[in-house]
Amino acid sequence: MTLLKCSAHNCCYNKNSLCSKGSINVDGAEARYADDTACESFRDQKDGAAMNAVDSGCGCETINIDCKAHNCTYNEHCKCTAASINVSGDNAHRCCDTKCDTFECKC
Repeated sequence: MTLLKCSAHNCCYNKNSLCSKGSINVDGAEARYADDTACESFRDQKDGAAMNAVDSGCGCETINIDCKAHNCTYNEHCKCTAASINVSGDNAHRCCDTKCDTFECKC
């Protein structure tokens, strides 16, 4: 499991800069830069349906990360192998407003 820090504070899964979802999906199949990636699991706190589905549990430091960013150095068989990552998105309201800052292109 990967250590995850998250600055997408508008995400309903964000609990003190940690994720309470249990696992996330990072998108960016053709990514060459971190800006080409996104946390597909992001859900805006203002989305009532997402809020109803959120576990009231606390955030976790380590998490399973499924990764579609095939060009990333840390992607092995669609799993993130980085020791730690940072998902950013300070003012995110949609998935595309987030990114994996740890992405490193192996191209």
